[in-house]
Amino acid sequence: MKTTKRHFIIFKKECEKWIKAFGLLGHKFYYTHEEMEGCIAQCTFPKQHEDRVFTLSLNTKLNFKYTIKEIKMSAFHEVMESFLYRIRNIANCRYIAPEEVDDEIHNIIRTLEKTMFMGGK
Repeated sequence: MKTTKRHFIIFKKECEKWIKAFGLLGHKFYYTHEEMEGCIAQCTFPKQHEDRVFTLSLNTKLNFKYTIKEIKMSAFHEVMESFLYRIRNIANCRYIAPEEVDDEIHNIIRTLEKTMFMGGK
């Protein structure tokens, strides 16, 4: 199933909503709509965490049927990746397994998805 230009506009608008809600206005965001492997969307950023520059991408080709709500939740998820990215960078500079950091970041994001995005439902 392919995502359309309309889906990309929805994704970008939803990202901007959460960027504003979490006060990430000092960060720089770029958006892409491209084919990726194994995800609806992703957040990428340079190794130098001081840059605060992120690319939020929506996958053009998905191997499953999706809903607008899932696209919006993916936007929320990727903005949360940018919100929490320093935790990953700081932890990766220490003697901690990267999987532990990723697991905890995703645990926090899932909690925020249920409370912030879904209104506690």
